[in-house]
Amino acid sequence: MMLKDSRSGYGLVTIILHWVCAPIILFLFGLGVYMRSLDYYSPWYHRAPAIHIAFGLLIFVLMSLRLLWRSRSTAPAAIPTISKSNLLAANAVKIALYTIVFVICISGYFITTAEGQGASFFGLFSIPASVEFSSTNIDRAGAIHKYLAWGLMGVVSLHAAAALFHHFIKRDKTLVRMLKPAQKAESFSSTD
Repeated sequence: MMLKDSRSGYGLVTIILHWVCAPIILFLFGLGVYMRSLDYYSPWYHRAPAIHIAFGLLIFVLMSLRLLWRSRSTAPAAIPTISKSNLLAANAVKIALYTIVFVICISGYFITTAEGQGASFFGLFSIPASVEFSSTNIDRAGAIHKYLAWGLMGVVSLHAAAALFHHFIKRDKTLVRMLKPAQKAESFSSTD
């Protein structure tokens, strides 16, 4: 079992980062939708946003680590049965996922720190406010955060559907490579 990515597939570090980030992002989306329904007298009115902020900071850190790891890792070779157009689409989806997640995190930080207070990481420490926005710009940041979160769910759905399509219909190793770390001398076959 390999820790690093190789030409034959993803390593354990990439797989762990992927499967830790995925459920946290889904949880954040669900919590964000839930928070919109809370009224001032709800016991979760302050608790839910604090959890949302802390996990949002965690995702920013984990996704930054993923990006750093990815920039310093060998990219797995394309599975021979996948067309060039599918590879381009897959790369476009990956770029969209990273970009949207980072813009959501940054807009969330601006919303959180809009009035000058820091963004708390589970009460352990706080990321201080860097800029103060006008109410108009806070509203813009809120709209960006909201609509990109919904857009992210669309891209995530597309990403998951493509993985399942490759696994169950095309029967190639696309999904398996993100479930099982590469072995040193693994070869590709569309029926493996």
